[in-house]
This record gives sequence, C-alpha cells and structure tokens, in this order.
Amino acid sequence: MKKICSLLFFVILSAVSYSDVLPVYPPIDKLPGQSDQAGVKLDHFPSMLHAFIWRNWGLVPAARLAEVVGTSERNVCKIAVSMGLEARPEVDSIWTSSKGYITLLRRNWHILPYEQILMLLDMTQEQLVWCLYEDDFLFTKLGNKKPKCERLIYRKPTKEMNVRAREIAKLARRNKPGKLVPRFDFFSAMPVFQPTSQERKRDGLRMVFSYNAVYGDPLMDAEQSSYSEELLSRLSAMGVNAVWVHSVLRMLVAPEGPFPGDDSYQERLDNLNTLVRRAAKYGIKVMMYVNEPRALPKSWFDTEERQSFSGIAERDLQAFCTSDPRVRKWLSGSFEKVFKAVPGLGGVFIISMSENLTSCTSHFHQDQCPRCSKRPHDEVLAEVNNTIAEGVLKGNPEAKVLVWDWGWRDEYAERVINRLDKRCVLLSVSEWSLPIERGGVASNVGEYSISSVGPGPRALEHWRFAQAVGLQTAAKVMVNSTWEVSSIPVIPAMDLIASHARNLGLAGVRDVMMTWSLGGYPSINYTVFQKMLADPTASLDKIAKDCYGEKSGVAVRKAWKEFSDGFKEYPYNINTLYTGPQHVGPSNLFYPEATGWKATMVGFPYDDLKSWRSIYLADIYISQIHKVADGFERGTVFLEQAIAQETDPAIRKTMETDLRRARGFKCIFRSIENQATYVLCRDKGDSEGMRKVVEREILNVREFIPLCDEDPTFGFESSNHYFFVRQDLLEKLINLEFLRK
Repeated sequence: MKKICSLLFFVILSAVSYSDVLPVYPPIDKLPGQSDQAGVKLDHFPSMLHAFIWRNWGLVPAARLAEVVGTSERNVCKIAVSMGLEARPEVDSIWTSSKGYITLLRRNWHILPYEQILMLLDMTQEQLVWCLYEDDFLFTKLGNKKPKCERLIYRKPTKEMNVRAREIAKLARRNKPGKLVPRFDFFSAMPVFQPTSQERKRDGLRMVFSYNAVYGDPLMDAEQSSYSEELLSRLSAMGVNAVWVHSVLRMLVAPEGPFPGDDSYQERLDNLNTLVRRAAKYGIKVMMYVNEPRALPKSWFDTEERQSFSGIAERDLQAFCTSDPRVRKWLSGSFEKVFKAVPGLGGVFIISMSENLTSCTSHFHQDQCPRCSKRPHDEVLAEVNNTIAEGVLKGNPEAKVLVWDWGWRDEYAERVINRLDKRCVLLSVSEWSLPIERGGVASNVGEYSISSVGPGPRALEHWRFAQAVGLQTAAKVMVNSTWEVSSIPVIPAMDLIASHARNLGLAGVRDVMMTWSLGGYPSINYTVFQKMLADPTASLDKIAKDCYGEKSGVAVRKAWKEFSDGFKEYPYNINTLYTGPQHVGPSNLFYPEATGWKATMVGFPYDDLKSWRSIYLADIYISQIHKVADGFERGTVFLEQAIAQETDPAIRKTMETDLRRARGFKCIFRSIENQATYVLCRDKGDSEGMRKVVEREILNVREFIPLCDEDPTFGFESSNHYFFVRQDLLEKLINLEFLRK
C-alpha cells in the first residue's frame, strides 16, 4: 500500500497556472533543471529552424517568431511557404494565454533554450518559473529537466534544405483540410441529446470539474469563463448538481496579524459570489477543492512569532504546524469568513495528504516536528480535517464537507475515520486496490480507471468504517475519461460504466464525484451512470433506446458492448497511465535511433517502451492494446449501420459524433500498437519489420487527421491544453515518409 501511495502522489495535481496575478510562491528565482542532455533529433525537417517555424506556424504571430530567431518576418514567412504552409494564417491569441501556452511550451521544449522560450511566450522569467512549478506539476510533466538547446539563429536555407522543404510542401498539399472546426470551439461538437426534466432530478451529490477550465488563479477571472452559462446549462441537463473549483485559502482572506492573506482577496470573493449565483440558476452548487494550510517559503517565516508556529520544512517550503492552536484558529476562522462572505457556497472537499505540503503529517514527516511528533498520526490528520469542517460549517451550516481519504495508509484509516466530525462525508476512490488480471498479469488498481469496475476492497472497507460511526459516504469515480486515454473526452465503455454505477448503488453510495480535472465533458455517460446508480435493476438496453430511439438504440447498445469488451482488456498500471503514448496518440514520432529520453508523466512518451509497458512484457502489452483497438473497431460497425438507417436528424448527428470519436479511439490504440512494435523492431535491427509498421502507421495517421479536423475536443485536456493539433499529425506523416525513404 505504501508503494501505491507513493506512486499516486503524482496524481492529485494542484490546479494553478499562468496568470497576470502572481502569488508569492514559489521562492525559486531560477529557471529549473538545465540539463547537459541534448534535445531529441528532428532529422525529418531540413533544419531545427524549419522545425521551429513548422511547429509554431499559425499559433504564434510570424513577427514574434522572427524576433525569437533574430531575422525579418519576411524570411520566416519564406521558409514557412517553402514547406507548404499558409502564407498569412490568422493567429488566435488564445495560444499564448492561460488556455494554450502549455501546448507551445511542450512543442518547443527540445528546440529552444529558456531565454528564447521566454520571448516566444512573452513571459517574464518569474512567470515561467511559477508556471513550471505551480501549473499542475508542469515541470514534472516535462521531465524535471530542460534539454540542452543551442540558441536558434536564422540562417539562410541551403539548396539541400530547400529541396527537402519542397518534399514537405508536396505532403502538406496532399493533406489539406476539408472541414476544419476551430480549436477550443467545444460546444459545436457536443451531441444534441438532452435528458428530460424528470431525469435531471438526482438523489445525492453529482459533482464534476469544468471540461475547459482556465487553470491558474481562476477566481481572478471576472467572467468566470471556466463555467460559462452554456456549459452549466449542459451540465445541469445531464444531472450534474455541483461543480468544483481550486482554491488557496490565503488568497481568499485579508492578512491577519502574523498570518497570510492577499490584497486582492475581496475581488476573488466577489467573483466567487458571481459564480455561485450563476451556477444556482441551473440548480448547481459550487464546491471548493481544499489543501490547507498551504505551506509557504521559508523566507516568509521571517519573524520570531511566525517561527513559533512553523512546522516541518521541505525543500524551500515551511509548513504551518496545526498542533499549534493559533494555526487552527486562523484556519477555521478563515474558512468561516469565506463561507459567510459567499452565501450559497456549497461546501468543500478536503485532500489532507496531497502532493502539496500542508500539515506536518501531510507527507509523513511529523516526527521532525517537536509538537506533532508527540501525537498519534491519526489524531493530527483528523484534527486538520475537523478544523476545516468547523470553520466551513460555522460559516454555512448547510454546506457539505467531504473528507477524501486519498493517500491515507490503511493501518490508521479506521482511527482517523473514528475521529472525524460526524457532519463530514467520507470520500473514497471507488476502484482503489481492486485486484485485476490483464493478459495473465495480476495487479491492483490505483485509480483513474474505467476499464476496472469497482468498488474495490479499500473503498468498501473505509465506507464500512464510516457507516459504523454514523458518517455518510461518497465515491470518487471516472465516468467520462481517465488517464487511461485522455485526449478524446468520452470513453463509450457503457457496460463498464453501468456496472460500476450499479455496484455503487447496491453498496448504498449516493454522493458521487464523477471526475477529477479531466472527465468534465457533458456527455451521455453521465446519464447512463446516474440511471444505473439510482436503479441498479435498470436495463442498459432500455437506456440506449430511450436515448437513441427504438430502432437505432439496438445497434448503439451492440456498439457499447463491443467498446466495453475491448476496453476492459486495457493493460492498466499507474505507470502506464502516466508514461504511455495514449494521450499524444498518433502524433508521437517514430525515432530512427533510441532517443535516450525517459517518458514523462503525461508529457513526453518518447520511445520509452519499457516505461509504457510497466509491469507487462512487451508482447503482452502490445497484445492487450491490440484487443482494445479491436473492440473499438468492432463497435464502429454497429454505429455505421445505425446511422445508415436513422432518419431523425438530431439522433443521426449525435451518432455521427459518437462514431467519429470511436474511430478516433481505434486510431489512437492502433498507433500505440504500431509505436511499440516499431521500437521492438528498431531495437532488434529488424528493418523489414520497421518498414511494415511505418506503412501501417501512415494509413492510421491519414485516417485520424480528418477526424481530428472535425472535432475540436480531439487532443484537448484542460490541465495539459492541446496534446496535439493538426500540424503535429502532419509532422508525423513527414516523419514517417522520411523513415520510409
């Protein structure tokens, strides 16, 4: 269990990002992780300059690109046109905003040194440092080190480079888009199916996160664009009655004596009130995600009084010691103020042992604190949760307080639960510790799994402890998408989703958190899950007919079965979820030589098959991925049949969206199979095997590109922005054609 917890400490990610309003954290003033290891080679381009222009064309203004490489806009445009790119593309500033800059950072990580990245993103060094450390553990996603990149300077292309550019231009012209929907235009791709008003009535909490959230300091966004009217309306129609936002307590209160606060706290509270009122129009409560008391730089504890209530130290951070009554008074009182200042705020869910350093016990180091070391771990941990609950409920007695047991060790969980305020609700990851077997390999599930149907033994045991002392219980599940594959928003494995909901219903669970930072897309998955949770005897056949009509519902139901049968073969392991190529899919390059780079957490998979397969032998990993792809391929046949005979335009449009995404999943998993097979052949020196898999991947990428063109959700996940855009898929074709020759 200890090993699982340590692995999963990279899961719950503090949702903060690039913003014009920078907090005082972190204390690091240097750009991190300068490495001596050179970036990956991109030999399929005539030069690294060509690669730079290709990857940023249409996302960053040509004038900015020219400035970065020290030349004229005319010279940059000339190289772009030589590769078949549009002469004067319209550039949306969204790519350099908090919604798109990660996409730019990722695609230039191996091309530009830090100083040119700052120019490209128009960031200060302070802003980039903050983003790397505080935007959802971004630096970890990028590998915890910056590749060594020489300064990129414009040089006039040689004749050989121009010849190669013309070859690329031919490929680009052969693959011009047909129907190209603008990126970020998510609502245009949403199915038109809407449940009836009766179906919107739910017994219990149904909480999600925004599909297209603005990360960072979201409460400084006066427009509250993370939760637009249209999104809230669609979520409400799908039975959602709560949404959550990330919060940092000190940013929501004024400085108080020796304790922290922020001068802009009132603006955030005003904006939170706006969001609460907006959501209330749709019957939706707003919940706060809480990790408190959040540690601060050691330098903040610069007075004798602050030192007196400081806790353990970790890196450059210092904790607040919650065994000190002054800290607990500030913590409880601050939450009381927030909940009194924002009437109608729905409540909180608390993670007391996340990656963020909070209490002295949050990272198992309370033995280093002279106060906490004298107390039992479970006593300190329960006290933190109860202190927060006390403040919340004083501020609003009707608020809901969910205490999440994420990261708790089994040996003391019962003792913590027994100490909790009886007004709290115990939240557990449903599938955690569930035993599974895939391809003959036995293991246990951590979390983030649709392929594994819970609840598992850990959740059942913790819920039993809670119920024995009078606590209500709640489940955290993934209903739409998971890190099993995150770059298409809705995994249509309805049999698995329905079975999980049925099992929770039979276990007496009524309150459900249906997403983490991913999975918040308004979809029919929510409807299926909630129907089965409310009535475990409900028929999935009938649900399909209710949603798609009597005739098409039969075929759709068959498709769901095939998708589910395939997806339950997913080679689940938490390391596979983080390091595998499923998120970047067909955009991941084929490298003619081993890169020597290790796959990073949902960032760069490179060619690191050893990390992808994790506990599985390579042939088993490939075989399991093949089974998943086969399931999606079989299911699309039934959807095609249903579309061919459907006469209702609304139902037909919904099924066309379903079909496009199912084909997208098939292409992603075929690509993973191809990528893994290619690495095996390459490392064995099997050139004939490499040639065959390159040919297969060319066909696969060509099938995937028009699907991506028509659906702006392809490649997007809010905490990572776009994993890929059209140019990345065209670059993959350039890469494959280069290898074929």
